[in-house]
Amino acid sequence: MTHSEFSRLLAGGGLPSVLFFEGPEEHLKQQALADLRKALLPEGLEEMNETRLDSPETDALIAAAETLPFLADRRLILLRDPAAVVGRAEADDRLLEYLPKVPPTAVIVFYIVQPVKQKKIKNAVTKLGGLVQFKPLAGAELTSFVTSAFHDLGRECDARTADYLIFTCGADSGRLLTEIAKIAALHPEEPRVCPEDVQALATPSTESTVFRITDAVVAGKDAEAFRLLRFLLQGGEQRMMVLAMLMRQFRLLQHVKIMQYERLSPARIAQALGLSSYSAQQYIRQAALFTGGQVKQAVSLCLDTDLAVKSGQLRDEGALEALMLKLLQLRKNEKDLLK
Repeated sequence: MTHSEFSRLLAGGGLPSVLFFEGPEEHLKQQALADLRKALLPEGLEEMNETRLDSPETDALIAAAETLPFLADRRLILLRDPAAVVGRAEADDRLLEYLPKVPPTAVIVFYIVQPVKQKKIKNAVTKLGGLVQFKPLAGAELTSFVTSAFHDLGRECDARTADYLIFTCGADSGRLLTEIAKIAALHPEEPRVCPEDVQALATPSTESTVFRITDAVVAGKDAEAFRLLRFLLQGGEQRMMVLAMLMRQFRLLQHVKIMQYERLSPARIAQALGLSSYSAQQYIRQAALFTGGQVKQAVSLCLDTDLAVKSGQLRDEGALEALMLKLLQLRKNEKDLLK
């Protein structure tokens, strides 16, 4: 189930006795756990009705689940990244046999942050209807998340400004909340947040900065392109990650060019690429500044550089800068042909 389905199930009752929380959206996962605690644990009796275990033996887990709650309907048993899920140890058969028998007076939560390496417990909980996946928000749901967060802080934000913030900072909800709090604190006397507030205070994500690098490439602004690249590298971004993001950028532009050739509307393009309306408009704008051949060649240059580094033909230090020079030369060659 999704985090939204979990929230509805928690509000309506009928919660499974075993839950498996996984996914990259850590803020939503933490919020779901907080909501679960609030729903299950009476105020003032939280510690008496919650048991936290770290890779327990099966006997210890069963004993915790069989212990009756104190002045509450259910006891919460929390396991964070147990070895039987994220480590090399496998869940024993006795534990797997017990999971369907967890009493209605207990709720066991496997709270997973690290990658899942052993799937026996996950598969068993999935069969019981307790798998909750916390995937990144997208589309209208993400826009609504931003506008609601501003509203909670006493500021109003329209959908377009929210999408501009998402385009600038990325879709991670935890990071967005940090940026929202920072922006909301600016001019608290003003009722509405405007794009200028976002531009003044928001910290651009790597993806947004790579987009700006591509804008600089299109405009033939060598110094600006390399300034933004240095900004990313000095900020701790790995060269191969920046290369992967550049490759993704030009592949997205290639997809846009293909869909435009097929006469798809901007709304269809946004839907196909999983972008907000604002983000789609920005990619469509940028794609219009390249020919199809240039985008194809840019993707090829990124792929060749990636292969050369991974095969040891090039060192990663310097390869990214060489790629940037080649991308800038693509535009210069086009201008020379038009002279």
